Amino acid sequence: MAKPNTTPTIFPTGDNGGSNSRGSAAGRITGLLKTAVVLGVLAAIVIGLLSVVRTVTSPADEVAVHKGGGVIEAPNSKGCVSANSREIRRPGDKYFWYPASQRTYNFTGGDGADHAAFDVVSKDYQPLDVPGSVEFTLNVDCEVLTRFHDSIGNRYAAYYTSSDEWDDTPRGWQTMLDLYFAPALDATLDRVAKKYTWKELYADPTIKDEMNKAVNEQLAALIQQKMPGEDEFFKGFSALIQQPQPADTLVQALGDEEAAKAQAAAAKAKAVADAETQQAKAIAEAEAAKQAAQAQVAVKEAEAKIAKLEAQIREQEIEPFGSVKEYNNWLAIQQGLNPYQPTYGGSVVAPAPSSSPSP
Repeated sequence: MAKPNTTPTIFPTGDNGGSNSRGSAAGRITGLLKTAVVLGVLAAIVIGLLSVVRTVTSPADEVAVHKGGGVIEAPNSKGCVSANSREIRRPGDKYFWYPASQRTYNFTGGDGADHAAFDVVSKDYQPLDVPGSVEFTLNVDCEVLTRFHDSIGNRYAAYYTSSDEWDDTPRGWQTMLDLYFAPALDATLDRVAKKYTWKELYADPTIKDEMNKAVNEQLAALIQQKMPGEDEFFKGFSALIQQPQPADTLVQALGDEEAAKAQAAAAKAKAVADAETQQAKAIAEAEAAKQAAQAQVAVKEAEAKIAKLEAQIREQEIEPFGSVKEYNNWLAIQQGLNPYQPTYGGSVVAPAPSSSPSP
């Protein structure tokens, strides 16, 4: 049997060669078109997947509880989306966001407050309002937070279903705080208030410190008594109690009482001042009288001394004459008088010159 001719046929340049070149070019174009179609299909698939697959993000101050969902999947727990993290959102799953930062339960009763000031009763049975606030944090440990969601958060819808919304408090969160925080705060503050009178509560700033301490120490335990299970869902309590406020009538009465006390004190002070002035005046007058009497006594004593001296001098003058009569007679003679009556058969004898008193 003859072997087949395997030598390649070489066509000369001409019409047949040109037809082959045109076929090759058409094949390349067809291949490029097929490739473009495949890439377009792949791009469409990718775009479709991207439109179906989305991500879920938790900002720095939020944590999301992840629950299963969909048509046939039970709402089982699938962990948490922790703060400052992102993960792929699974179709049909649900996410519930809770705050991871410090929160405040405000009971001042003002605009934006969570609750009115709490009513307490003093030891002397007077009502007062106690305003304040409590800082706290939610326990965002994933297992604990999931149990909180299952037992409390989900019951009251105390969550958000999308992130970046916790600048506005959910209604369910507010309801939950009022149910668990308000009774515990009311009981704690009232227990402290019953130890003091309304005036002490109103005027003594140290009682606020005692209330702060009591809230910080007892609030967690009182809240925990109402919680299901043993998990500590809230922690880091820090109370800031303001001055208790009595009724306006009591404040007015206290003001009137203090005004009356002030007036009475002023009147008493004036009376004391007047009495002290009178006493000082009397003491001064008595001292002046005493000094005047002492001066008179001194004058009398001086006069007595002078009289005594004069008497002694006179005695010395009289002594040479032997008697007062003779002395007086001598004085009369010195004045040109004749103290002697005329006598007959006698003579007047004058004292010897040597015995005359010195001038």
